[in-house]
Amino acid sequence: MIGAFAVLKVIDGKQAEFEAVAKELEAAVNANEPGVMLYKLFKLRDSGVEYAFMEQYEDQAAVDAHRGFEHFKRLGRAMGPFLDGAPTVTRMDSVG
Repeated sequence: MIGAFAVLKVIDGKQAEFEAVAKELEAAVNANEPGVMLYKLFKLRDSGVEYAFMEQYEDQAAVDAHRGFEHFKRLGRAMGPFLDGAPTVTRMDSVG
C-alpha cells in the first residue's frame, strides 16, 4: 500500500470556497476510484488556513490512475485560486 499526506494552505477568507471544492473532490475520488482505500479531507487544528488530504492507495497503479482522472484535474484546478502556495505532499510506503 502507498500513502500520502498532502497539506494545503488556503488564503485567509477563502476557506468556505476551498472546502466546497475540496469536499466535491473527496466525494468524486471515493465514488469513482476503486484503487483508493482512503481519501479524506481534514482541517488542521490550531490553524485557520491549513488543510490536509490523507490518502491511501492499493498500489502505484492506483496512484497513477488517480492523477489521470478528469475529476481530479478539473477540481484540482478549481482549488488553485484558493491556495496560498503549492501543497506539501509527503509520500509513504506501508510497513508490513
